[in-house]
Amino acid sequence: MIFYILLATYLVTLLSSCAYAIRFGGQSELIGAGIMIAGSFLTPVVGFAFSKLHAHLVGAMLIDLAVLAAFLTLALRSDKFWPLWTTAFQIIGVATHLAKFVDPAIVPRAYSIAQGFWAYPMLAALVIGARADHIAAKSNAKRS
Repeated sequence: MIFYILLATYLVTLLSSCAYAIRFGGQSELIGAGIMIAGSFLTPVVGFAFSKLHAHLVGAMLIDLAVLAAFLTLALRSDKFWPLWTTAFQIIGVATHLAKFVDPAIVPRAYSIAQGFWAYPMLAALVIGARADHIAAKSNAKRS
């Protein structure tokens, strides 16, 4: 039961944050929202594709590495501040995977919580970035 509550909470947060970023942000926020949505929906696909836990962990780590590469590329090409934050948060998420590989005895629940936690600060950074872009656009429109 708690799993479904947490899943629903995450999906509502993901979709509302990304919708806000798409509606009020600029190109960087649109790309960031796409990265977040793609990473979030590809991870469970890997879980269904690989039934063994170890294979699922490798697949999830590969997706998280791809998300990290995408956010790093966005951070290097964007003039916005928030992609740097999301990249840093994603590095912590990838490090969580590495910790699980180094010490497989890590309690699965702790690993799962640590793994899922970092998506929320990433979404917060995306929303903050979209808000900053929206305020800047309104300010520039008033000057014109």
